[in-house]
Amino acid sequence: MQLNIRQRFAVVGIYIFLILLIGFKLTNAWTFIVDTNNNLNAVLIATGLALILSTYITEPFFSKPVDVITRWVAIFLFLVGLNNREDLLLYNAWLFASAVFTLSALILIFIHGSIKYEKPQRIAVDIICKISRPEIVFTALYFDIVYSFFRDDSVKFPVLMLFGALIAINGPIVWLVNFISIQFKNIVAKTDSANFLGQIIGHESTDLYKVELASDNLNRQKQLVGCLVYLENITNGVAGIILSEQILLGKKWIEVLSLRDKKQDLISFNIKSLLPLTGEKSIFSKTNAVYLLDTTSLDDKIKPIIESNPMNEGFERFIGNVWEGSTIDKIRFNKLFSDDLLKKRGIGEGTIIQTVIADEEVLYQIIDARTDEENLEYKDTHGFTIGTAQKLGRYDTAENELNTVKWLPEIYTPIFLLDPVNIVYDGNQFIGKLPNTNYGIGVKNPKELVTHNTAILGILGIGKSCLTFELLKKTVVATNTKVICVDITGQYLVEVSKYINTGVAEIGYAAIEQQISPRYKAINKDIEEGGNYKAFKEQLTTRVTQLLDTATERVLIFNPQQFNVSYQVGELKNKKIGPGQNDWQEVASMRDLTVPEITRLISEVSLELCKAKGMTNDARLLLVFEEAHSLVPEWNSVANDGDKSATNGTAKVILQGRKYGLGTFVVTQRTANISKSILNQCNTIFAMRVFDDTGKQFLENYIGSDYSNLLPTLEERHCIAIGKALKLKQPVILELNDMNDIILPPVVIP
Repeated sequence: MQLNIRQRFAVVGIYIFLILLIGFKLTNAWTFIVDTNNNLNAVLIATGLALILSTYITEPFFSKPVDVITRWVAIFLFLVGLNNREDLLLYNAWLFASAVFTLSALILIFIHGSIKYEKPQRIAVDIICKISRPEIVFTALYFDIVYSFFRDDSVKFPVLMLFGALIAINGPIVWLVNFISIQFKNIVAKTDSANFLGQIIGHESTDLYKVELASDNLNRQKQLVGCLVYLENITNGVAGIILSEQILLGKKWIEVLSLRDKKQDLISFNIKSLLPLTGEKSIFSKTNAVYLLDTTSLDDKIKPIIESNPMNEGFERFIGNVWEGSTIDKIRFNKLFSDDLLKKRGIGEGTIIQTVIADEEVLYQIIDARTDEENLEYKDTHGFTIGTAQKLGRYDTAENELNTVKWLPEIYTPIFLLDPVNIVYDGNQFIGKLPNTNYGIGVKNPKELVTHNTAILGILGIGKSCLTFELLKKTVVATNTKVICVDITGQYLVEVSKYINTGVAEIGYAAIEQQISPRYKAINKDIEEGGNYKAFKEQLTTRVTQLLDTATERVLIFNPQQFNVSYQVGELKNKKIGPGQNDWQEVASMRDLTVPEITRLISEVSLELCKAKGMTNDARLLLVFEEAHSLVPEWNSVANDGDKSATNGTAKVILQGRKYGLGTFVVTQRTANISKSILNQCNTIFAMRVFDDTGKQFLENYIGSDYSNLLPTLEERHCIAIGKALKLKQPVILELNDMNDIILPPVVIP
């Protein structure tokens, strides 16, 4: 039945009016109402009125066995008390039906709860309750009485039959009530400057209210999110804005946030001119009324305060409010933004949002989200999404860094997408920026990139090398650091020159090979003099010394795979090589240095030369290990003990190097296969997309589990950065610079 309780009472009222009108017109008296000897009393009062009250008031939706008993007992008593019962055509049938249905209902009530008869009981209850519905039983009894008592009356019979048909059809009266209700609401809506929405049913915090709209409310079908409202409070209205809405089972719920001015006082105004009030009402009274607010009807003092309120003015950036379970370093928020805003602004992991802590705007970064549900009414639930955001702090536009803000926002505090500010972003000043903003994050102290070591981690083709080249550029520009790039890819000489235009050179293969090749197979009584290891070390020492002592040379590229370096591993032995007495030759076991061993050699040479220059707080020499998993592999990723020893030797160099101005960049795509002894010495981390569990677990120690779980889904040119050398006090997802904005412009040849 699509009628509310008020409309059902209106229908009953119309039918009662018709019953009284018909009875009076047919008898010219009111005695039929109480005169049980009058047949009109039987048909209009005992039957017709019972039918109307049962259908619209007592049993509008369904009947129970108890209702069946009440109905048939009432019919039985009516039949027994009927004076001219012999004239009722189906008198005995009605008595029999009364007994059968009453007895059946009693039996069903008696066996209720019995598992043995559960299924038959359900079937029987369904049958007797549907057959005994008032619109069936009383309608049949009504027409039986009319035909039995009035069929020979040419006036009363057609009138009563038409009235019975009207009750049976039911439609005209219901349509009339609905029509009048709609017209009345339209009139009220047009005459009131503020439309009634509903009543407050919950007060979730100081400023957050839950409001229920009835199924017949004219505004139920409208999109209400973002609409201004006012909450009725005696003679004042408290301004608010609708945050969200949910619809379920014909009802609608909205959440309203009351607005406050700059002094954090509620924005209130006199509402006598908006809606006439009778008596004293408050927000906690029975009405708890909420109305749509038309700001054009407000005075010139209140109107600009409401329209310029941050919540109203920035509602298109509103994404939710602070939710329960928030902590000092992370907040949870209820997602309230639309799918259109999601697509338009690309909201997701890494998105920057802002809220208020003690009147101070604070930035957060979205790092996680999950679904949840809440009860709306009884067992009906409403699904929603809870996001998690990490506190970043307040961005200082003068210093271009994030400053710490203590404490956490109050629950239900509104949260917005970061409002784009008019800041020009220059990639040459920063390493990256907060995603979808112009808030740049720079290198706080470039020398600490070197002295405290830096790791650049991520899968193949994600932009590690470009980031490395950019860091090299910023280091060379900002410090006097010299750089040695240990590169087995062969790309550094060309690529580094795109970022640094002077002082880039390569350790010449031909020149060194010419010096060491004659000694490649040389053996000696002194094992250390065997092979060309010593000659190669001398050449390296000369070349690195030149780098450190020459002001114009800044970057040296070295590919350990280009050089054949050998050393003697065994003592001299005589080996017979012919049949003659003098056909003997001295031999010794030789072995070539592996890539990790050559890497150790270049590291140790660098440390020796830096030590010779004494201790320093500056960055003197930077070693860049490209494809570091091949240069300093983890112990379980090597084939021989020599590589294990070599990696340990390189790790010792890095551990001792800081006090002499020596540091390293570790660049790798396979975190699981690189020495953790070396990675653990990196105080600055740039973590790009990573899939392997070992890499995620290792990085979790630096960036936490929330950020490490995001590593597999990071976009290209995005990383999670943290470290001593950056202007960061906590991990942050950064959008890295586009290479085309950082590389040097091409040289134009006239």
